[in-house]
Amino acid sequence: MFSRSILTAAILSAISAGALANDITGQVTDEQGNPVAGAKVTVEGSRKVVTTDEQGRYTLVDVPAEDVHIHVSSDNYLHGDKDLGQVTGNPEVNFTLSASSVENILVTATAMQASVLESVTPVSVLSEAELRRQQAPTLGETLNNTPGVHSTYFGPVSSSPVIRGNDGPRVKIVQNGLDVSDVSRIGPDHNVATSTSSATQVEILRGPATLQYGSGAIGGVVNVVDRRIPSEKPVGIEGEAEARYSTADNGKFGKVDVTGAQGDIAYHVDGFKRKTDNVDIPGYASVEPDEDEPSGVLENSQMDTTNITAGLSYIQDEGFIGFAVEKLDNEYGVPGHHHHHEEEGHEHDEEHEGEHEDEHAEEIAEEGGTRIDVDMTRYQMAGELHSPVKGLNNIKFGLAHTDYEHVELEGGVTGTRFTNDSTNLRLTANHVKIDGWHGVIGVQASTSDYSAVGAEAFTPPTETDVMALFLVEQKRFGNLTVELGARIENTQYDVADTQLDLDTGHDEEAHHDEHEEHEEHAEEMHDEHEEHADEMHTYNFSDYDFTSTSLSAGFNWEYEDGYSMAFTASRNERAPSQQELFAGGPHLATQTYEVGLVYGLDSEGELSEELQPVSEEVSNNIDLTFRKFTGDWGYTVSFFYNQADDYIYQSATGLLAADGHDEHEEHEGEAHDDDHAGEMEEAHEEGLEVFSFRQADADIYGMEAQVYVDLNTEWRVEVFGDMIRAKLDNQDLPRIPPLRVGSTLSYEHQGLRADLGFTFNDEQEYVAPYETTTDSYTMVNAGVEYEMPGAGADWVFFASADNLLDEEARVHTSFLKNQAPLPGRNFTVGVRALF
Repeated sequence: MFSRSILTAAILSAISAGALANDITGQVTDEQGNPVAGAKVTVEGSRKVVTTDEQGRYTLVDVPAEDVHIHVSSDNYLHGDKDLGQVTGNPEVNFTLSASSVENILVTATAMQASVLESVTPVSVLSEAELRRQQAPTLGETLNNTPGVHSTYFGPVSSSPVIRGNDGPRVKIVQNGLDVSDVSRIGPDHNVATSTSSATQVEILRGPATLQYGSGAIGGVVNVVDRRIPSEKPVGIEGEAEARYSTADNGKFGKVDVTGAQGDIAYHVDGFKRKTDNVDIPGYASVEPDEDEPSGVLENSQMDTTNITAGLSYIQDEGFIGFAVEKLDNEYGVPGHHHHHEEEGHEHDEEHEGEHEDEHAEEIAEEGGTRIDVDMTRYQMAGELHSPVKGLNNIKFGLAHTDYEHVELEGGVTGTRFTNDSTNLRLTANHVKIDGWHGVIGVQASTSDYSAVGAEAFTPPTETDVMALFLVEQKRFGNLTVELGARIENTQYDVADTQLDLDTGHDEEAHHDEHEEHEEHAEEMHDEHEEHADEMHTYNFSDYDFTSTSLSAGFNWEYEDGYSMAFTASRNERAPSQQELFAGGPHLATQTYEVGLVYGLDSEGELSEELQPVSEEVSNNIDLTFRKFTGDWGYTVSFFYNQADDYIYQSATGLLAADGHDEHEEHEGEAHDDDHAGEMEEAHEEGLEVFSFRQADADIYGMEAQVYVDLNTEWRVEVFGDMIRAKLDNQDLPRIPPLRVGSTLSYEHQGLRADLGFTFNDEQEYVAPYETTTDSYTMVNAGVEYEMPGAGADWVFFASADNLLDEEARVHTSFLKNQAPLPGRNFTVGVRALF
């Protein structure tokens, strides 16, 4: 690994060495000949960016002469570009742009950085304005109404995106193209350690994006884009400040972000503070509430978050280099997180343990139950250099190091401690055209050191090293753009040896008759239970090594002005994640006992004494997208089909793991009476459901659609929907989102914007074994905002209402759907200053 100082010196010394050439001038107009002001004009592969003036004119100074390709973009127009090749003299290059009826945003997460309407793969982008209107405390809920995107919803405190039914290790969460490197891919109770509060846009790549981001992106990618490392020098100081309040959780939120420049140095600072109480809900949290469960509130759903980020960049026309530091402190409750043994005491030492349990119960009451306390520091570097050597347009690099830690607090006392120290490097180079093909070659490398120590350490300490090489090439044939890509990736796991003890019985509902028999023979069952406790399996892991290869081919064809069709076919391989491989133990947050692929759990609950072989997941995928994006109405419709071999999924087994192993060990060698045998039977019946990771062939298919109609210049109607089916040979996959349809009526005129919408989630009846169905629900939302120009800043006053009907809604993709419904009726008010 090269040192940071050597890298910085190399970039800075090379920035001044770029070959300079000629000036290019021109004008940008619309189809009626009117000038387009504020359009961005860029030279592909360089830092040269200018904005058109009121007459639509621009000037690019000292443009490198070799292989010049100019792009013009404006939010309300289709993308314009011209390939000039070798430039001589000082040419004038004019552009005529066609109006677009949707906001046409450049997607930085794609290899070729195409616009939304030109992308070969299905992609959605939430603009800065949309993010501010849809902002929620978690990333999953912020993106939840995007076609094809749902959320894991672990209460209002933790929620990750679910893309086309994929979550966890199949959805890559990146920030400015680099892995977030938290532990949210390991458990749904672990919140994503990135925020959209200061993001300029969020890009969602639906379907496999493994070519650019690795096998962990086989389901999709979410890229949070912000200005923490400025790549352009702003004119003056830019930024915003905001304060808002929400009623359902007594939520208070405030933020500020500022970007400015002095000479060649640009700087950025942002920060926010969020604090909420337990969220209000309609009715009870549990589907089958206890007698003492309170109504109207989701207990232990508070959060207290502070985030501060600062960055500096050195910027010249031919490149930039920058550095940023982020500090995150986040403490939040875990709804539904319950430990029987911590609340009920142990009978074997009533006098001593009773005193301890009384004190501990008081602490839990004071602290509000189990909480997660996150402490993360992230260091990030980024840079770009134009024309470093002959044959290359530019080189970009990104480097991030993340120190992540969170502890799970039981009544204020540290329970389990999770840490993840990781480093990620991404280096790409854009080459000049070769026979009309231009493209990107890239290298990615990452290393992480993960450990979990404590009661919920259900995965062993693991060191992970990933190295990858990828290539994406693109060529235009008139109105047809063809894209080809390939990636090879090596993933290595170095895992600590571990012991696993699993004492199981059958689920009471699934095997009622068997339970009746057990109840008649409690002492006999207790003897079997204690005998099993002595049978600890020790697993000695060798290094695990996977090599994954992915290939893709696709095109985007604008077959008529304003109409296009995109098609992609790909074959992707995915290395299993560390959780899928090595999970072994109680995951109390999800109220499950997890068993990884390597342990070989049979239908009777017996673990194999030998480690089992594991295959990579291989999927063959087809995506077909139709778009219309001019005139008074338009649409985007995508169809997809994925056929997967050795698909990895986590499913209930119908077994229960006894909750009380510590009690066995403490009572070894002691006499047990009938009362204690009955206690052990009760603990057994109240144990955790055993969820096993398995592999089987799967078929996953579905569609997403979004349609809009402009009724006039002020009123617009939008309709969206998505559906997905996911099946194994003889059963449905678990936790797959149901059919969803939504619509919004919006009004916008002279600074006033208002909208009223609904989203209907259908009943989910396609369920896996031991999985319950989920009822349908409809969420009705409304919002209004008014922008008022002011001296030195524009002021935006806003208000919104969520779940106006106060409907009880449970999310099928959530492990806690029976313990944590969505929030009830909520009103939010706030003010934002733009400067």
